[in-house]
Amino acid sequence: MSDKNPLSFEEGIKRLEELVELLQEGDISLEDSLKYYKEGIKLSIYCSKQLEEAEREVIKLQKDFEGKYVEKAFKIWENDNEI
Repeated sequence: MSDKNPLSFEEGIKRLEELVELLQEGDISLEDSLKYYKEGIKLSIYCSKQLEEAEREVIKLQKDFEGKYVEKAFKIWENDNEI
């Protein structure tokens, strides 16, 4: 992941899934395990930041019934009566 060509959110998640598979297989050295773990942590932070930015954008774009922009909670979890 370079600053010049950042991964999309979807690419980041796909790479995270690949790393999880590699780590779960257990057929890699301790050195590689640590390398993949560090990469996974960085990707997790990167993807979390992208989600936070998307949440801010959604909040900005929500309007009330009079057409004024209002800040509303961004709800995503069904079990919390959110969506």
